[in-house]
Amino acid sequence: MMLIPRLRAAQQAFIRGTPCLRSLVPVVALIVIGAAGARSQAVHGVLLQDLTGEAVGGAYIVLLEADSSAVTRVLTNPLGQFRVHAPRSGTYRLRTERIGFKSIVSELFDLVDGGEFEIELRVEPVILRLDPLTIEGARECRVIGDQALQVLAVWEEARKVLTAVAWAGPREQLLHEMEHFERWYTPNFRMVHEIREMIPTHRVMPFRSRSVEELEESGYVIVTEDSVVYEAPDAEVFFSEPFLQHHCFRLEQRRRDGRNMFGLRFEPVRGRDTPDVKGVFWLDAQTGALEDLELSYVNVGVWQRERGAAAELQFEQLPDGRWFVRSWWIRMPLVRRREGMQGPVWQFQDAVVGLEQEGGEVLRVYAMDGRTVYARGSATVSGTVFDSTTGAGLAGAFVRLQGTDRVTISDAAGGYWLTDLPDGDYTVTFTHPRATLFGMDESPDQEDVDLEIGTVVYADLALPSPGTVVSRLCTASSDVEQGLLVGRISNAAADSIIPRARVSVIWLERSASGSTAHRREVASDSTGVYRACVPRAASLSVEVSAPGMPMKAVPMMFGDSPLHVLDVELDPLPEP
Repeated sequence: MMLIPRLRAAQQAFIRGTPCLRSLVPVVALIVIGAAGARSQAVHGVLLQDLTGEAVGGAYIVLLEADSSAVTRVLTNPLGQFRVHAPRSGTYRLRTERIGFKSIVSELFDLVDGGEFEIELRVEPVILRLDPLTIEGARECRVIGDQALQVLAVWEEARKVLTAVAWAGPREQLLHEMEHFERWYTPNFRMVHEIREMIPTHRVMPFRSRSVEELEESGYVIVTEDSVVYEAPDAEVFFSEPFLQHHCFRLEQRRRDGRNMFGLRFEPVRGRDTPDVKGVFWLDAQTGALEDLELSYVNVGVWQRERGAAAELQFEQLPDGRWFVRSWWIRMPLVRRREGMQGPVWQFQDAVVGLEQEGGEVLRVYAMDGRTVYARGSATVSGTVFDSTTGAGLAGAFVRLQGTDRVTISDAAGGYWLTDLPDGDYTVTFTHPRATLFGMDESPDQEDVDLEIGTVVYADLALPSPGTVVSRLCTASSDVEQGLLVGRISNAAADSIIPRARVSVIWLERSASGSTAHRREVASDSTGVYRACVPRAASLSVEVSAPGMPMKAVPMMFGDSPLHVLDVELDPLPEP
């Protein structure tokens, strides 16, 4: 009789009839926020590095109830800004989660119905190091002093990634194009058959897990009359107190692709004979990012079964900070129960007659608007387009890789990424209507990038500062400090630009002999844009007129910036 390894995974759409290994990422129920007629309450703020004050983008901000249970989470944008909505009024706190930075929890704060709460959070970098660890005890492992802190620091970085993957899926509105495979092997690992297919999925969840209480009581391998069920710890189990109490941990180091890697190895404490798991998390020693998890089984009774049962997951981070499972495989032994007489006794013996392996690799990840945000075997350029005239990110910028047809549009925070790129030396440029407003018909900024397959290169772009814009367009003809007044003239009724509109800027200059009125006249160009260099310290009156429209006068003064944008809408005369 064949003992078939059973599958209990949630993703039956692409995992069928295979060995059972439950998920390393938990199933998290969707939270339905808001009821009809309810007013939203929100927390908004910024996440900064504690010492430098630099923005921390791509970090998760987790909204917690007063009892520390997680409600929802959002990512910070490239400027470190975030906005998270609460489902109801009440008392909350925030927790930060970002690879390479220590997690912090804010003080409690109250949110009223329809209210807003503003907060600034500051985090410190994590410094990972590797010193020898001491393991003591017959039944448990102990690490002493700073050595325990090393393990906890690496463990915390792994937890952040697993938790982020657990939260991913339909919430983050990404479509994964995955190549799914099933393979069959002989007992000595020679492949005899393979099936491959392409599958689109919103969530890459290879397996699921039972509760930590069930696993601790029954073990991670359950043998019944007709099946063998293999369980694997998910994020919740991994970080539970029972799992930490019943497993030993030690750090090790290795080189991979010229980089130092930290391995956090775990195994059951000595004396524990229940079927269990052992494995190792591998993290980049410099960044602290979890790259893969290797998993195998112990105490399962049959050596071949123990040797054959294993799994591996590899993790990847998108440029905006989100995590997903890039590739995975699980391998389970196929066991046949043989019956026979040995003397007067009828005996049953298990023998491994083969192995079955299932896995998948994500080839591409698409955003809901169709943009490719990840492509295997290609290079990526990511960054932020800044508007130096306002100090904010520049949304709607057209970012291009010169010499190719690759182009994308920056998001609401100015973030962008260009992926599925070839290797080589290129230049990244951008254009934006705001740049055209300042008289920059070509890219106001550019960055040279050296692309390599499988890497992400970061390149930030920016509009020039207000002072630079003014110095380019205004030539000082006197000791009076110049300011640049710029804007677009449009028809309010037709929602269209007005070329050749007349713009008069009037100001007074006072002297010992009295006040003198000055006027500077310019006209809007074919795109409706006007530009006027005028004294920055003066009180101005801007008069705008066009054929068939009444003149409109607008008072204005420069503030702290020498650059001021003033758009003017004209209303046409009523028809007789």
